[in-house]
Amino acid sequence: MSKEEMIQEIIEISAHNMDWFIGIVGLLLAFFTYFQWKLSQSQLDKLKKEVENQIKVKYHLEKIDKIDQMDNTLIQLALTNLRSVTNRMLFDSESYTTISLTDKAINIIGYLNILKKQKVKSADFIKEIGNVFMMIDGWCNRSTKNSLEEPAKMYLYRIYVDLTRKENWQKIDGYNIAIENLKDTIRPLKNFQYMDLDINDHS
Repeated sequence: MSKEEMIQEIIEISAHNMDWFIGIVGLLLAFFTYFQWKLSQSQLDKLKKEVENQIKVKYHLEKIDKIDQMDNTLIQLALTNLRSVTNRMLFDSESYTTISLTDKAINIIGYLNILKKQKVKSADFIKEIGNVFMMIDGWCNRSTKNSLEEPAKMYLYRIYVDLTRKENWQKIDGYNIAIENLKDTIRPLKNFQYMDLDINDHS
């Protein structure tokens, strides 16, 4: 083999080896890039989780969620009990006495105090209270023995006054229509003429 042929063969072997070397280096770079990306993604996910946990701890988000759940449970309980009271008053009008009406009115005021400033999806409870006023008026008209004494009159009026304070019921869906319907229901009732139905409109 001549000197030129030996040099040519060495060049070809070197070129071939260089191709392998470049291929191996490229493969190593690809692996390095992939694992670097995986590491970066893992670190980002870990950092994100740590930040979320810090925010939850700092701002007591888990406690807030639990409080919201408690509030919703309390609202539903108050609505259920209020409906129970108004239903008994609607269906047991024969057993009315001024004392029992006073007690029921106090119960209604208590449940309304819970519902004030709370978000309630329906104003149906206001309509039910309007029906109670109608039933009481009918009870009074059935007999001269049936009359509202001062404590009952005072607490029934308190129910109306509380319901017409609009600032307490802004989160009730359908409140404005319901309260106007309540006024229209009570206005013609003879036994509730002592009530100033526009009392909260003056303020």
